[in-house]
Amino acid sequence: MSPTMPDPRTEYLRACYERDKKFASEANLRAVQISNDIGKEKTQYFEKIALAAGGTIALVVSFVGAHAGRLRPPWLLRSALVTLVLTMIGAMWRNWKFPFYQIANYGRQYVAAQLERERSKRDLVVSVPSINPDTGQPNDVQAIHAQFAVDEKTLNSKIAECQRQEDSAFRQTKWLEYAALTLIVVSMGMLIALAWLNF
Repeated sequence: MSPTMPDPRTEYLRACYERDKKFASEANLRAVQISNDIGKEKTQYFEKIALAAGGTIALVVSFVGAHAGRLRPPWLLRSALVTLVLTMIGAMWRNWKFPFYQIANYGRQYVAAQLERERSKRDLVVSVPSINPDTGQPNDVQAIHAQFAVDEKTLNSKIAECQRQEDSAFRQTKWLEYAALTLIVVSMGMLIALAWLNF
């Protein structure tokens, strides 16, 4: 092959490396932006549920003070108040737990992008004979493979840890969301039933 003609495989591997490097950077930016947007929206939603539950408790307590002893059955009012308090706790707990999911999700995506970048870099350096700029000697292919194996093991371990944290936080957040939504519906139903029976 003529020295002036670029090796197609070399160019392909170089393009793969540049593509994966760019993707790693873009994935990082996308993950941060999407996580922030979704996190803000869902946190605001459950914050509103917690505030609505708290406001309803205040209104009901004020109303009961003016109509003490006249609301029947009394257990329905108590159950509605307890359910509203549980709604408030569930929504607040969900908002506390959700950032742990975001952090783990972002970390997993970022480390996975780093791993792909390092894999492409290894493929490029191994396939293209080149000089190590630090030593001035040709790259040691065996050393590069050995170093990548170490890096790959470390990064896969980080990915697995992030995945475990993400799964745990996601499960807890999901059930807290279901609980808060169910409890607010049940408590509103109890209050409607109480109003229906007494007025």
